[in-house]
Amino acid sequence: MIDKILAERLIEKISQTTEYNVNIMNEDGVIIASRMKERVGSFHEVAFSLLRGEETSCIVTKEDAENGIMPGVNMVIFVNHQREGVVGLTGDPREVMPIAKIVKMSVEVMLEYELYKYERLRKYNLREQLMHLLLYSEQISRDALDPYTSALRLKEDAVRIPILLECGDKQKREKILNGLLEENRQSGGQTLIDTTREESIMLFKSLQCADSMLMQQYRFILEEYLRPYMEYAESYGVKLTAYVGPMQNDFMQYRQSYLYCLWLQKNIPGGGIRYFYDYIVKYLESVAPMSEFHVIFLMIKKKLGPKVIAGFLETMEALIEKDYSLSKAGEYLHVHKNTIVYRLNKIREVLNINPLSSNTDREFMECFYYYLKRR
Repeated sequence: MIDKILAERLIEKISQTTEYNVNIMNEDGVIIASRMKERVGSFHEVAFSLLRGEETSCIVTKEDAENGIMPGVNMVIFVNHQREGVVGLTGDPREVMPIAKIVKMSVEVMLEYELYKYERLRKYNLREQLMHLLLYSEQISRDALDPYTSALRLKEDAVRIPILLECGDKQKREKILNGLLEENRQSGGQTLIDTTREESIMLFKSLQCADSMLMQQYRFILEEYLRPYMEYAESYGVKLTAYVGPMQNDFMQYRQSYLYCLWLQKNIPGGGIRYFYDYIVKYLESVAPMSEFHVIFLMIKKKLGPKVIAGFLETMEALIEKDYSLSKAGEYLHVHKNTIVYRLNKIREVLNINPLSSNTDREFMECFYYYLKRR
């Protein structure tokens, strides 16, 4: 169907370059735009015949003109090989034929472009709707997702990894979002991207990697993928954090993966790339009932006292954040490495454990630390 407003706009443009009268007829043979405004809305018999017949054009000479039909050229407008309307130019056919061909081509190109824009918008809206279902629907069936995944030609069994991008600068965030969308369009559209209600960017990045190499390569793949956006944000002094959840190949698990990303955002300090797989124990500890921890640690907490507990929390935060590197923990707290060693020795004496030499001791200290933090 030819849009009336689009046809009128085209007539206005054509009128600036030619004196010939131009008519555009819709699929019913009705004139919907013309330089002769009084003709708009009237029935055009030649156009109607072309749209219902096999011919693609009709030439009316002065000799042939009768019953109010004016001489000129009428040509069928095709969109996707379908007859959508007719364009007609009034005048000597020998003079207006070249112009008629150009006008016909212009109308077809404009209609195809409008259709292209509509399809792109429709697909984008479908993606938005699908992401809304995946992120916010607590109860959803696979049947409800099928129309979206089929229309968007998404491979459900493709391995995708959830990434929540947090960027406080709205303008830079929009630039990053546009870059991600364009890159996805060029790479086949298997990555799902949208903004969240909290105005972060959420995507389920499609991973092109052999199954046997996923765990070996996924971090490298993500770091290469995100590097341009990280560097872009950094160049403007803007902090961009990527919270990366666990990989999935089942749409029914995407919401939970998104919730894991939100947990990272809430509980792990921002900056750079944060992987959920690095904080599984902390996550499990965070969802365990506090009553369990009270039974295990409450007596110890009371006996140590507030001063020891405060020093323990500060030191353990630095050690955990810097993977038990004494020098890096010192830099984190802006103290000398020897100060960290001194504090750690005090903890060893009080608790009779050594997290640097015993994994069991390290697990105990981290559980105690997360218990105290939850308090």
